[in-house]
Amino acid sequence: MNPTHTAVSRFLATLRELGSDADSAPVHGERLCAAVIRVLPVDEAALTLAMPDNRWEVLGAVGGAAIRLADAEAVVGEGPGPEAHGAGSPVRVPDFGRAVAGGRWPLLAQWDRLPESLGSICSVPLRLGAIRVGFLDLIDADALLDDVQSYTDAVRIADVITTVLLAALTPSPRNGIHDLNGLALGPWWEQSVSARQIHQATGMVAVQLDSTAAVAYARLVGHAFATGATLAEIAAAVVARRLRFPSEHDPDPEPVS
Repeated sequence: MNPTHTAVSRFLATLRELGSDADSAPVHGERLCAAVIRVLPVDEAALTLAMPDNRWEVLGAVGGAAIRLADAEAVVGEGPGPEAHGAGSPVRVPDFGRAVAGGRWPLLAQWDRLPESLGSICSVPLRLGAIRVGFLDLIDADALLDDVQSYTDAVRIADVITTVLLAALTPSPRNGIHDLNGLALGPWWEQSVSARQIHQATGMVAVQLDSTAAVAYARLVGHAFATGATLAEIAAAVVARRLRFPSEHDPDPEPVS
């Protein structure tokens, strides 16, 4: 059997195993990332989607460094993941710290909450032909970068993830539920709490500013970048009504007591 086909089969089997509560449970980002790190020789993984208006949404991540990297990339819009998405081909970074220090991603270098030590990274685009969905960040990927077969497996598994996500977007004739090799897919992939809060906060800020969602999201991102807080933390504060954006012309959001 082709080794790559074996890796893809193991990935799908692992996804089914991780849905041990019920095969009908929808696939979500953390489950996809958990399956990735079980099959590929990497320690952590993060999955980020490209959204309208040049926004990014972290669908899921496993590992502290992966979570912080994905959040930083989503806020500043640059890094190995967005670069892979734009180029349509994997970006391999043997020494992330050296790449950042060398000025490869200047906005990312200003992000205070980057992990102190990030070694090797491989970011793989999620694409199907001309359709570009997002990217998969693979952290501590020395073994993957050094082995052609593992690298090929990563690319094929990213293709499978793309298919999973696109299939979940396609209307189903049977209650909106799909099946991919025994893997249940809901009508939408399951969003994390933070992703839902970011959507909700964007809507709330749009109302506060009487603006478009794109402008509201940009204000959230700008505040996150200025304060060093994560985008999820800013969104949670807005949703809890601890923070509001009074006007498009006021640069400083107001904490609500």
